Amino acid sequence: MEPRPGPSAADTALTSLAERAREPAPLVTVITPAYNVAPYIGAAVDSVLGQRFRDLEFIVVDDGSTDETVEEVRRRTDPRLHLVLVPHGGSASARNAGLDRARGQFVAFLDGDDRWHPDFLERQLAALQSAGPDVAAVFARSRVISETGRLYAFRWQRAGRYDFDDMLVDSCPPRTGSSLLIRKSAFDAVGHFRDEHTVPDLDMWLRIQRDSGMPYFAGSAAYLLDLRVRSGAISRDHQRRFNKLAHLIAEYAPDLRRYPAGMAYVRAAVFAFRAGNDDVALPWARLARTAGLSWLLRYSYGWRLVGWSILPARGRVALRRSGSALRGLIGRAIKAPGGLLR
Repeated sequence: MEPRPGPSAADTALTSLAERAREPAPLVTVITPAYNVAPYIGAAVDSVLGQRFRDLEFIVVDDGSTDETVEEVRRRTDPRLHLVLVPHGGSASARNAGLDRARGQFVAFLDGDDRWHPDFLERQLAALQSAGPDVAAVFARSRVISETGRLYAFRWQRAGRYDFDDMLVDSCPPRTGSSLLIRKSAFDAVGHFRDEHTVPDLDMWLRIQRDSGMPYFAGSAAYLLDLRVRSGAISRDHQRRFNKLAHLIAEYAPDLRRYPAGMAYVRAAVFAFRAGNDDVALPWARLARTAGLSWLLRYSYGWRLVGWSILPARGRVALRRSGSALRGLIGRAIKAPGGLLR
């Protein structure tokens, strides 16, 4: 399909900007950045419009899609839904376009291939409003689904508060931007998402915790999100992510207070080993070991790092192959095209 021409105006909305200006501001703004997600965007949009909590505006920012994404959104006619067309600039740019138009006191992001459970906003809002003024955001646990919507895993994280050190050392406990509800005042304090040389989500959450005056995020025990793992997702580009993660860790590791700086590299090194990128993993492992063995052995990923590090190259290859074979078996069991992705 030929690329769709860029929009001639800043906005194309399902309700006009003039009408929006006359409406009372909603309590919550939901923003979906969407790029070539036509097979999934309908389910994402419907999961927002079907929320039990109703006092919301929903801004879908199409990031220059070349498939039928825009047409799928336009099939929905709910007056709370607003479609914004922007030239392709990446997810950070699309999220910023949504933030610039957000009128709610609270902001939530839902990726165009994920979906919320019907009580996501109701439960998240209650949690954030009762969490205290030093909590900038709350996040839920996720169920993991395949491209075809088959449930095959659960993503667990402990319930409770997370500070800056937790966010960096645990490599983004919310796991995905789709799991969060965030105070709009946090974005007012720190500004836009950054994309250059960094990982936009984790960079933003760290800046909020460090610079907004609200140092905590809070995780809940509820599974309120279906996170779709698919072969075409931008997050599957491991090398690009590793390059950006290297810049992010180098920037933020010196700001750790409860952990030595080397701990910021532990999970990143394990991820790189798993992905087969030893050229990245081995230098990160050396940096992680500067924290000292006693720190590494207090942390489950520290044990894994030690295990990967002591294996010879041939052993690491064998371990990856066994993991790949297991994912293939599970993938066939759940009828996921191409097997089970990490």
